[in-house]
Amino acid sequence: MIKLKSLLSEKYLGFGFGAGKVKEQQLPDASMTDLAQGLDRDPMTGNPMPGGASGTVNLNYKEVQLDQLKFDDLVKMFRVKDYYNDVHFNRMQPDGKEGPYYKDGLSFPNPNDTSSIVADMKSLENWKERTKRRFGNVKVILNPDAEEHWEKVKIEDDKFSQDKQDADAAKMDTLKQWGTTE
Repeated sequence: MIKLKSLLSEKYLGFGFGAGKVKEQQLPDASMTDLAQGLDRDPMTGNPMPGGASGTVNLNYKEVQLDQLKFDDLVKMFRVKDYYNDVHFNRMQPDGKEGPYYKDGLSFPNPNDTSSIVADMKSLENWKERTKRRFGNVKVILNPDAEEHWEKVKIEDDKFSQDKQDADAAKMDTLKQWGTTE
């Protein structure tokens, strides 16, 4: 839950009991779905507000289970957004046919805070296998309208997120050690 601190007008102005104190209010967290779709929620009720955050809702956003993720769908979804346009070479794909490997592949997140470039069907299937082996059939969020390349593909899974946080903490500990042990 997010703790939203709101100042009550009479308390902020110094009127009444508890003058100058801040009231904490519990609100539900914004879900990855809401954020990716650009939904803005009413802070008092938690209900979606009309027009979303910035006035538009992302209609290109898509959630799929890992098992349902297909390379052809990625190409269709992201080709118009400057991905999967520049063929580097052709190679044998998992379906037994020769297919393109793109120079402009898409970054897929790994739990250790790195990313894998998915540039053909084979690289997608390899990424899916590694991810499924550790985390199961997770939810994948595809957002071609995201501003940064690392926001275009997200994984919504608690264990995946925890592993990523653990990797960040381990890196931070190492950097702290390097900085203090000269």
